[in-house]
Amino acid sequence: MKINVIIFVGMIVLCSAAWGFAANEKSDTPALKWSVSERTRLTTFDNSINLDDGAADTFTFTRHLTSLGLAWTPRKDLSFVVKLTNEFRSWLSPKNRPNNLGEIFFDQLYLKWKGVAGTGLNLTVGRQNIMLGEGFVCLDGQPLTGSRSAYFNAVRADYAFNSKHKLTAFVSALPRTDTWLPVINEPDPAQLLEEQANTGIGLYYQGSIGKVGLQAYYFRKDTEANEAAPVESGINTLGVRAVLPLVDRLALTAEAALQNGSFGDVDRGAYGGYFHLDWKVAESVPVVRVLTLGGILLSGDDTATADYEGWDPLWSRWPKWSESYIYTLIREVGIARWTNFSALYFGLNAVFTKDFKARVHYYILGAPQDGPNTPAFTALAGEGHRRGGLLVSRFDYVINTHLSGHFVWEHFEPGNYYADTADGYNWFRFELMIRY
Repeated sequence: MKINVIIFVGMIVLCSAAWGFAANEKSDTPALKWSVSERTRLTTFDNSINLDDGAADTFTFTRHLTSLGLAWTPRKDLSFVVKLTNEFRSWLSPKNRPNNLGEIFFDQLYLKWKGVAGTGLNLTVGRQNIMLGEGFVCLDGQPLTGSRSAYFNAVRADYAFNSKHKLTAFVSALPRTDTWLPVINEPDPAQLLEEQANTGIGLYYQGSIGKVGLQAYYFRKDTEANEAAPVESGINTLGVRAVLPLVDRLALTAEAALQNGSFGDVDRGAYGGYFHLDWKVAESVPVVRVLTLGGILLSGDDTATADYEGWDPLWSRWPKWSESYIYTLIREVGIARWTNFSALYFGLNAVFTKDFKARVHYYILGAPQDGPNTPAFTALAGEGHRRGGLLVSRFDYVINTHLSGHFVWEHFEPGNYYADTADGYNWFRFELMIRY
């Protein structure tokens, strides 16, 4: 039986059970609650994709994201959420890019039942966001739509054994395009959600032992082959994450995972992980609040072997470490496909006022293996494993309860992983967000 049928049947069963057996108590929140948001962004960058000053690849555009949501809570343990979203771009450069109103789609459509039958079980069924941990392996269900949405089509169960131990399980399915729910003003061709349709399952434990926070997980993702992406795969990912207080105001966070399974007709074996030491600076020190030292290591494919050793980011193809470098990965492996990647970084978080904050990190980037031998990348490839230096800065501000925004500036200088002719880039984004 296909996953989408399972999810559909699960939703029907859950709805029936919820209305038949949920406690008949009034909700402490309004039965109907509307929400509306408008996000406007101005983004401009050059060379981020091709690392070539001579190429006509300067991009400047505005993005306008509008969302309208409704939460219905007829009982305190039962809620239904629906949200419609539209995003369109206005292109300033290149001028030959078409401007249109974009599609209106269901960003959220789910039913949530808390404390099923008086137990510690919560069920969420339908189109929903799922972020586990820092989003290292699970955050964005459809990466090719950018930041407009991150939903999964899923059935999710959260069970709290007690206040310190919790288990999350889900089953999900994602088609290549949004064929599950109606789309208004759908483009032709339809917007791709991901290169390959996929199904997945996940088990994620969260707990604590003393002052140590622990998470352990297992994920399985299966992708389907198609004409554009003919290699199907099955990926098992087993990992652990820990947050360990060391001394006063100093904590270590570390996460590591192993992968096996298949990549077409060959075996898969990969690893990935990161760590960061965070020191919360005493409040007597002006402005600076947190100092960070961290590292990242994601395995790359060794082309000298028959197996495939490249880390697969599963559902984490999002700008976890950089808004700009995800574009630089396009010619190598695909947008935001974090793999064959390493970094040592340091940075700080600053608080100028309660409404104006900043984060600045500098990354020394590397690659464990040589780059792929593909036409898109070979012209850009160098002879070394040093990707280069990346400065990432973000400034967040709050104007009032309903209006906020941020400014992002990133600068990259390529290393010998790229050809000697490779040029650096600057990447800027300005955002205003209105929420009601």
